[in-house]
Amino acid sequence: MSVYRGCDIPEDLWYDVPRDVWLRPLADGTLRLGMTDVAQSRSGKILHIQFKRVGRRLEAGQSTATIETAKWAGPFPTPVGGEVVETNEATFREDILIANRDPYGAGWLIRLRPDEWAPEQIGLVTGAAAVERYEARIEELGLSCFRCAD
Repeated sequence: MSVYRGCDIPEDLWYDVPRDVWLRPLADGTLRLGMTDVAQSRSGKILHIQFKRVGRRLEAGQSTATIETAKWAGPFPTPVGGEVVETNEATFREDILIANRDPYGAGWLIRLRPDEWAPEQIGLVTGAAAVERYEARIEELGLSCFRCAD
């Protein structure tokens, strides 16, 4: 994992950098999606989250959830079309700040069965390319990442 100005950037994930969304391909062909460390730092503490229902069909760019934070309210978009097969709603009910504390682990948001998975074709990046793009984005934003304390 790379760290830049306090922001974690795991090199094994795929990223939609402009939307601050990470994607993790799973063995069963589904994708787990979440907000990046950059996103959780920029938005502040999560206050409320409303997930789309399991079984819902989404097009690329549509919202998988609506998030309300201390600084912002808005959609959490999916970079790929597909069907919502699981949400992390139960975890967020127990700990609303889980994405602020652990954005790449327990703080994931949804699991999606993609219509197709061609990450490079839709502009997603991984590995060293993702680190390079995020370092530039972090500089552009003048951001330093931080996590919520217990």
